[in-house]
Amino acid sequence: MDQNKCVALLTAIDLGNLTRAAEQLGYTQSGLSYVIKTLETEIGFPLLVRSRAGVRPTDDCQRILPLLRALERKNRQLDEKVAAIRGLAVGTVSLATFPSISRFWLPQILRDFALQCPGITVSIRESGQEELDEWLREGAVDLAFCSHHKGSQNYWIPFLEDEIWAVVPQNHPLADCPELSLDQLANEPFILEDRAYDYDISRVIREAGVRPNVRWTSKDELAILAMVRLELGVSLMPALYLHEEHPGVTVRPLIPRAHRQLGASLPDPENLSPAARRFLISARKTMGVSR
Repeated sequence: MDQNKCVALLTAIDLGNLTRAAEQLGYTQSGLSYVIKTLETEIGFPLLVRSRAGVRPTDDCQRILPLLRALERKNRQLDEKVAAIRGLAVGTVSLATFPSISRFWLPQILRDFALQCPGITVSIRESGQEELDEWLREGAVDLAFCSHHKGSQNYWIPFLEDEIWAVVPQNHPLADCPELSLDQLANEPFILEDRAYDYDISRVIREAGVRPNVRWTSKDELAILAMVRLELGVSLMPALYLHEEHPGVTVRPLIPRAHRQLGASLPDPENLSPAARRFLISARKTMGVSR
């Protein structure tokens, strides 16, 4: 199978939109459609369902999608290995991560990596924990920067512990407390981060054995902060997102303290492409991870 056709198809599936995929790959939309049509002709069945909402893989395409991703990954690894033998550091790293990590970790990691390996491109996809796990499972990304959770079959490299904090409106009576327990928060209108987006908040609540009065849910940290600021309720949020000043809200540590572990998750360290391996080594150095 032609590697360029495989990449064209996978990019269209990952972005869910032919126009955006064409822009990313440097095609016209009609040109990309033609490439995918020729691939469908070679394979012998339709690969994409097209609609106003975009494109998605057909059921038959879903059956071969893991093999297509493995083929694309092996072709990429071959190109990178040949380049490495020739003394060149080239390739592409596909990284998945949380938006908060993209904002607070990645700029420094990318800066350091670009200085070391300017010929390697890093492609970043952002979402919550559930979709990150799915991308890793499907082979759609090389590795993910995320939080660790029990039951994951992936190889895990811890980077740091991130504390979970209580967030209350600035003028709320609880804002005067130096620290807060979940029992104090349980009866307040509660704004909960979507569990599919962040397992850790739900885990902390479950382990505390409390049942908060959940009135609102969201997967957007800025939306949650805005709701707290407008006194719609209280919430729990990771400290990583709260180091900046957020007017109108008060942040307090929990008693007992609660944390999540952040780091790198990947299916198999032995199977990493040369480019992804270089990136992971550089990221660990930037984050001060020795092992």
